[in-house]
Amino acid sequence: MATTGGNLLQRTRCYYFYDTATPCNKRDPGTACSAINGFNRIHAILGASEDCIATHPSDMCVALAALEATVRVTGKNGDRAIPFAEFQPPAGDTPQTDTNLQADEIITAVDLPAKGFCR
Repeated sequence: MATTGGNLLQRTRCYYFYDTATPCNKRDPGTACSAINGFNRIHAILGASEDCIATHPSDMCVALAALEATVRVTGKNGDRAIPFAEFQPPAGDTPQTDTNLQADEIITAVDLPAKGFCR
């Protein structure tokens, strides 16, 4: 059984992330991305960076990004709404950062805009 929150919090990863014998900026920042010059057929085209080309494993997250969803979270500093495009930032130079969720926050809801796919 999966949850929406669990789906959103999956780590972006690749074969090299799991292979601790190879460098991986996501697993160990500053070591390099083995996928860039290695086997990378199923890696990122969009959202990639010089530091990481891993892809996110969630189909749901692709749909939420396309629909411009909003992730609602709560923590010790109160509630906040995070546009989905900002919730899971591109790898950039910090591929070890998977989300903009703070350590004390939990996901409470995901809002979908009423417009849906029709514009």
